[in-house]
Amino acid sequence: MSLKLRLLFTLCAAGLQAAHVNATTPSWSYENPKVTSGEFQIHNVCMMPIEGKLSKVTMKGGQGMSNESDNWSAALESMVEAHLKTAGVEIQQATDALASGASDEEIRQVIVQLNQKYEDVANQLNRHPKDIRKSRFTLGDDTALLPCSAKSDVIVFVQGEGQVTSGGKKAMGMLVGGRSNVSEATLVLTMADAKTGEILAFARLTNAESFGEKFVDQTESVYGKALDKQFERLRIGTYLDKKKR
Repeated sequence: MSLKLRLLFTLCAAGLQAAHVNATTPSWSYENPKVTSGEFQIHNVCMMPIEGKLSKVTMKGGQGMSNESDNWSAALESMVEAHLKTAGVEIQQATDALASGASDEEIRQVIVQLNQKYEDVANQLNRHPKDIRKSRFTLGDDTALLPCSAKSDVIVFVQGEGQVTSGGKKAMGMLVGGRSNVSEATLVLTMADAKTGEILAFARLTNAESFGEKFVDQTESVYGKALDKQFERLRIGTYLDKKKR
């Protein structure tokens, strides 16, 4: 086999491997039955600071997109809160001291601590999401240290992770027939009991391939309907009185 043929074969094999590894994972979610049954009702939520991370994939590897990530985080926050309000849910921010008398630094420390615990639990959630139904996962009662927890039913964590592919990388993906040319992102929504820290819901919403890179500046069109369906599934706010599908 000539050198050119071996190189072409290698590129094609890499493309097929990328097609397997980078295939868009369908959206999915798991909830504790006491939420979906209406036993545990959600009318008030405390929003943790939302974090969206974007990276750019080029022929030379991955690159950070700090400014774009900040803008995306703000867009995700606006969208999620707008849909919660439409569902009739009252929103408070984890960063607010309210009438607690806590200082900004004290609240910041609690938020850092909870985020660290959440990262540990999230790894377990990704491996065994079905165990949410068994009340297996918890952040502990440190959630109650947040001033907003006193008047909230759940603490809400929202994280986004997106990959934007450069023109050169897209061209290479098309050449070898793989999916390395696909830009994709996932929105992760987690709800924990505001008093006990028990994880009550965990959802991964993945943008459809047809949306391409619209998830960066058109978050509503990409995630809006899926988010509403998730809130209806959880029967939060005004969805509580609707019949389950």
